[in-house]
Amino acid sequence: MKKQTKPFQRPHKFDVLRQICNLIPTFLVSRIAHETGVAKKARTFTCWSHVVAMLYAQLTHVISLNDLCDGLKIFSGPLSAIRGAVAPSRNGLSYATLDNAGCRVSSGRSRRWTERSFA
Repeated sequence: MKKQTKPFQRPHKFDVLRQICNLIPTFLVSRIAHETGVAKKARTFTCWSHVVAMLYAQLTHVISLNDLCDGLKIFSGPLSAIRGAVAPSRNGLSYATLDNAGCRVSSGRSRRWTERSFA
């Protein structure tokens, strides 16, 4: 009788997403959000959740806003394990992405952070 082996499973994209999010210091997103004034505008969809949603969009090559929101809503359990990120609603993500202040991070600030962190 042949011994059964487990099939090779590729790591899920959430494993990679979690590892990338763990590289971002916990204070960084909230500090930049307060400096740029975005934290005052955020209500139920936090700045951290917006960062995680945009990273997920890049990793999974989503085509549309519906793909992004549906994909994050399906995996809302593992998503909440990434520092309490929540799945966005379509309107919430659309409003946060269209509002230019939601994505505004000056290149000078991010450049200073990367020079300090990875130097």
